[in-house]
Amino acid sequence: MGAKCPKKTNRWVHLRNVLKFLKENRRRLMTHTEEDRPDMLPTDAWWTVTYAIAPAIDAINIAFAQLQNRSLLMAQQESHIIALVATISTMFDLELIDRVDAVAEEHENFVRFETMRIRTDHLIILIEDQGSMARDCFLRLDVADKATVSKQIVAYAETLVIELQGVRAERDDSNLSREQDAPPVLPGQLVGLRPAHFIRNVLDPHRERILRFWSDVDIDEVEENHRQLVAAYNNDPILRRTIDEHDNSATFDDAWDVAPHQWLHLRAFCGGLATIFPNTTSVESDF
Repeated sequence: MGAKCPKKTNRWVHLRNVLKFLKENRRRLMTHTEEDRPDMLPTDAWWTVTYAIAPAIDAINIAFAQLQNRSLLMAQQESHIIALVATISTMFDLELIDRVDAVAEEHENFVRFETMRIRTDHLIILIEDQGSMARDCFLRLDVADKATVSKQIVAYAETLVIELQGVRAERDDSNLSREQDAPPVLPGQLVGLRPAHFIRNVLDPHRERILRFWSDVDIDEVEENHRQLVAAYNNDPILRRTIDEHDNSATFDDAWDVAPHQWLHLRAFCGGLATIFPNTTSVESDF
């Protein structure tokens, strides 16, 4: 039929390219298949689902490209994942089902799957947003097939959201997802921690590994640097204003260069916690 199939890269880029290829070449694909392999002709149900999930795949690919930015901190990776979950939830208008209603019977105004549901009218609009072809494919379905297709779309959206919520930017020693959130590594994050909480929750979990490379004196200096940072933030209004101007989207160097020659041990320690290996994205294995 003279159409070139996209090459595979990673699974999400590949899926996006395949969906784009299928949608753009739908008429020629249908004509070609109808002539050569009528037994393999995709159904209206198949096309409806294909069109409906395409926007979510596009959103995932945008997030994936952002996550490959080498300057991102792990906490910033997490913020992109959280934003992606919100985007998909809003896109499909997903609602959590209250436990009180969990045993209730299906309501005609909603399509539900396990713990989530989507309003039926919103689901129809979502399909129609993908164009007249998607709309017509859905309209040609009988009542039973419409119900099946609707449930498949809800199931796919729910699975995406739940699995994305389980993605962790940080890996443990076995390269598995860490349950803890990414540690605070920027001055604006560290000044909100009491020294006792910094030692217990940030420093102690990494103390054994640090001792392979640093001395006890170096670690004492990390603790002292944190106390100095907190004191300077509380007592110096100019420094406090400068630190507060950097939000969580700031790069590591920009955030720490508010005082480039101070708290060097603390900066080095946090730099190790924030490091993402070059040419990799720490969440790729989860994706």
